[in-house]
Amino acid sequence: MAKVYNGRVMIPGDKIEQYLKIMAEAEKKREPFRQYLLGLNHDFREHLESKLSARTARQHSSIVELFVDFICRQTDVEKIEDITRGMVNTHFKNWWRRKVWDSITPDQLRVALRKFFVFLAENKGIVNEKVLKALQ
Repeated sequence: MAKVYNGRVMIPGDKIEQYLKIMAEAEKKREPFRQYLLGLNHDFREHLESKLSARTARQHSSIVELFVDFICRQTDVEKIEDITRGMVNTHFKNWWRRKVWDSITPDQLRVALRKFFVFLAENKGIVNEKVLKALQ
């Protein structure tokens, strides 16, 4: 089962170089998945721009982009189907509240993510039922 990494990490001073090397390797390993998600987000934004105003499409797309950052940096998820309802609801909202200075409400986060996962299901054939149910 996928995990969410949160909390503090204590790194001894003599191990910082090793820690940074491991983190760089992990980020390099996750880069293809990240680029895949960003490509899906680009398609999502184009889809929204055909239906909504540019401002609204940009807002939803930027929320999804930060969700991609959260998924790639704070979890060990390797497939969209492995994203859990807790990651989309509790963990992402808590992360958002701690890391992002914005006036976006939790409802706006939920709406943007719901639109994204509905887009994936309807247009890309990528279905995550747990997340879709959680975002209703």
